[in-house]
Amino acid sequence: MTARFKFSDSIDLIKSIKTSGTITPSSKNLVRRLLAPIDFDSARCIVELGPGNGCVTRSLLKRMHKDCVLLCLEVNSDFVVQLNRVEDSRLHVYNACASSIRQILDELNIDKVGYVVSSLPLALIDDEMVENILAEVGSNLKEGGRFLQYQYSLANYSDVKPVFSDVKLRFTLRNMPPAFVYDCIK
Repeated sequence: MTARFKFSDSIDLIKSIKTSGTITPSSKNLVRRLLAPIDFDSARCIVELGPGNGCVTRSLLKRMHKDCVLLCLEVNSDFVVQLNRVEDSRLHVYNACASSIRQILDELNIDKVGYVVSSLPLALIDDEMVENILAEVGSNLKEGGRFLQYQYSLANYSDVKPVFSDVKLRFTLRNMPPAFVYDCIK
């Protein structure tokens, strides 16, 4: 399950810049900061939005409890193919928009989740769609649940404030480009 960064990863990201929002995979430092608030011992279902080529996905799987499931929603079919190559029965990949969370949770008879982790490039997504995605995330999180999102700008900071009771902002220079991590609590 270990994967090394390859030059072809950046080529794939460049080709899909509109859905990936980046040209390089997330650094270990960014992934560590993004996932730090997750209580992996108690989490039994984590939703990942925009997993791309699986950089964050693999880190989640390494740390998740054996009884936890990871639901990944990805619109880019090339990334879906890559993610489906990951051999882990806890991983469930859906070629679906992030606004489809409720539909997928209903199919699996899951009421609410404790964590939604997102690599979606919100700044590149239509404002109305961002609003829909954030509303879906908020309505499908348990009370006290967390929405963990990273971005390369603060363009969407004001969009998350009305949906979540508490929004903490962190920054990491040790990523290319440097990134902001939103820790949003319901």
